[in-house]
Order: sequence, then C-alpha cells, then structure tokens
Amino acid sequence: MVGVNDLKKYRVQTDKNSSAPLLTLEQAEGVFERWKDDYMSDTVIADESYVEIIESDDDFEDYLVIKKVIAVIDNDRTELQTPREEGFDWDYWAKWQEVAE
Repeated sequence: MVGVNDLKKYRVQTDKNSSAPLLTLEQAEGVFERWKDDYMSDTVIADESYVEIIESDDDFEDYLVIKKVIAVIDNDRTELQTPREEGFDWDYWAKWQEVAE
C-alpha cells in the first residue's frame, strides 16, 4: 500500500520562482507551458533563464529534473531584424531550447 508521503509530487521552477507542489504530471506540464509563455514575454537572459519540471517523493529534499528548457538567442529571427530595429528595448530575440538531462 502506498502511503501519503510516498506519492510523487511535481513542481515547476525557474531561475527566479518555484510553484507550489503539484499532484500530477499533467498539472505540472500545464503550469510549465504557461510559465514558459509568461517568462518569455517578460525578460529572459540567454543561456541563464530556464523553466523546468521536477519530480520528488520526499517533499523536494531530493528531486529529479524531468523536463527543462533554457532561453537561447534566436539567431534566425534576430538576423532578419533585431528587436531594436523593430522599436523594442532589447538586443536579441530569444526562444526556448530543450535541455537533455
């Protein structure tokens, strides 16, 4: 029989924030996708900003990263026209790139 403390929990984290514990991977994936969109529309830093889903069965004393993306420069889009050329106050376009864990 599985005890309450033996259940896997999930959390979404960024380099700036962490969600409350989530009970299902589906919930975590929904938060993950929303946070990716919200964070990208905010200010990400290439090669530093990330969003990840972690899994734990011990209240996050130890955890496993099961999905992670990191912001990288979108060179294809930036080569066409920089954000500054389009009237924005930043130097490059960014996109999410999956990280193999």
